[in-house]
Amino acid sequence: MGALKDLFDKGTGGNCHKWEHYIEIYERYLARFVGTRCTYLEIGVQRGGSLTLIRDYLGPEARIIGVDADPRCAVVRDAGFEIHIGDQADAKFLSRLAKDTAPYDIIVDDGGHVADQQITAFFGLFPHLKPGGLYIVEDLHAHFWSAPFQASRWGINFYDFAKGLVEKLSLWHLDRADFARYQKAREQRDVQQRVNNFATNQIFGIHFYDSVVVIEKRDIPEPYSVHR
Repeated sequence: MGALKDLFDKGTGGNCHKWEHYIEIYERYLARFVGTRCTYLEIGVQRGGSLTLIRDYLGPEARIIGVDADPRCAVVRDAGFEIHIGDQADAKFLSRLAKDTAPYDIIVDDGGHVADQQITAFFGLFPHLKPGGLYIVEDLHAHFWSAPFQASRWGINFYDFAKGLVEKLSLWHLDRADFARYQKAREQRDVQQRVNNFATNQIFGIHFYDSVVVIEKRDIPEPYSVHR
């Protein structure tokens, strides 16, 4: 095991393509998992370079799982990885995947970069992330490209979705009567609005970087004010 940047710079993983500033972001959040028995799931396998890099960084105790829609990626199993073939925009596939492989400590979405895929994968997999775990979506600059990378069937991209979660982190501070009314109104809205509620009691922080969003999961009790 070594520093992630050192491993990346010396070509660990072979065909591993990342924007350079991603390495600092990953090392900032993944360092606490180094040497631990953790489960890492990455959507987007290609030739397995990223999986090899992460395996060498996290160490031999880590369980590394890859997901890709391209059946040719199954060959990466020969390098000792768990590889599952399926579409991240297929909710039924995600349910089967989670049943077979969850729970997870780290989930990285480096898949098709399409908003529909990213949001569907988040809905399907975030519930199976352990408290204390990380959900990372990268290459979000693809939303600035032409179709199909832009808006989803919900009319938003993943940046919009993540920004929509931000204010939900503070819903505890609504007046209790207002909160009850909010809950009732929320239940009458579409699935995106209803699922957004988990931000209040399951998301500790949402961090935005160039092309990357990092979401920290934690069981959030009702906050209280302390005076000393």
